[in-house]
Order: sequence, then C-alpha cells, then structure tokens
Amino acid sequence: MERKIYDISMTIENGMISWPSDGPVMVERVRSMDEGERLNQSRLDLSAHTGTHIDAPVHFLQGASGVDSLPLEILIGPAVVVHIPDVRAIGPHQLETANIPPGTDRLLLKTDNGRLLGQSEFSREFSHITPDGAVYLIDHGIRLVGIDYLSVAEYGSGELVHRGLLGAGIVIVEGVDLREVDAGPYNMMALPLKIGGCDGAPARVVLQEMEEGQGTRDKR
Repeated sequence: MERKIYDISMTIENGMISWPSDGPVMVERVRSMDEGERLNQSRLDLSAHTGTHIDAPVHFLQGASGVDSLPLEILIGPAVVVHIPDVRAIGPHQLETANIPPGTDRLLLKTDNGRLLGQSEFSREFSHITPDGAVYLIDHGIRLVGIDYLSVAEYGSGELVHRGLLGAGIVIVEGVDLREVDAGPYNMMALPLKIGGCDGAPARVVLQEMEEGQGTRDKR
C-alpha cells in the first residue's frame, strides 16, 4: 500500500503572512514570455525567515553556526505530530499530557494556529512554547521541534525560548502547516536552503505515513 506524503510547507507568494519586521514577500516576474521574452524568470525579495523556515543557532547565538551547517541526520528521520488544542502557552504540563512517545527525537506541535495560516494579516495571538516548556523539551532529549506558526516563542519575548533551544542543539522549524495532518508518527524531511552562514532559511518540509509497525526509536 502506498504511503501518503504530506507537504506541510507554506507556499511562498505575494500577500502571504510575514513577521512584521520582515516586510512583505515579493515574488516578481522580471522576464515574461507573455511580453515577448524567450523565457520566464522571477526575482524573490524575502526574509530568511519566510513561511515554513528553519532557524539556525546564529539566529540568537552570536558566533554560532549557520543554517548550512545543520546536521542532516536531525533534519531527516522519524517524527511525531502531537495535537495540543485550546492552549496558547505550551509549558511542561501541556507537553507532559500530549502523549509524546518515549524516544521521540523530532516533535511537531499541531495547535490552534492552523486557523491563522489562512489569514493574510499577521496575528500576535498565536500558540507558542514557554521558556519552561523549552526546558522540558531539552530535558527530554528532543532534537528538533516544529510549530504551526511563524515562531515557537511568544511574540515580543522570544529570546529565552530561542536561546535555550538553539543553545541545546535543537533544530527549530517554524511555520509548518499541519491542518491536514493527524497526530501520530511519520517520516519527515525538512531541508532548508543552503545559504552560507545564514541565521535561517525557507524550507520544504514533508511528512510521509509510516509503514505499519514502524515508529520512533525508544532511546530511554
């Protein structure tokens, strides 16, 4: 039986939501066959943290590594989607009761943020991980964490969460679209653009249903 593949990446396009300080995304057709050119060619003007993207350690840690140095063995492998509804601040209690399987390396948080992804205007009222929630993830050996809006941390006060996670070597994936994905185990591939030394990069992130009996490795 063919295993379904889910593309959980946001489409990069004009008018999409973006972080307020990043400015609007611009996708411009600079050469057009409709206008007599022999080819179509486009130009992009966007932040490294546009749409579905991955944060590198240097995003919040001076002198740390860039997105091009992230270990591929963390970006590819088994992942678990957990559903945490009706919660804005995701702390230790919410994570403890989210039924995260033992041995989970890669964790994707499906929250109420899905309703915000269809909007063109940025919202500051999104579900996020708290600083003590970040400590919980570090203490439980998570190697990658993703969330379904443009930041894992609360708007305006994200430094503690980002510094904690990135300092512990945890890869942060932001802006994943989990609206069509059920909670459970998947195989994941999350590959950012290879931009030398950059603090982040847009990424194509896909999930694939697991074969029956396949699951996360119990490392504890």
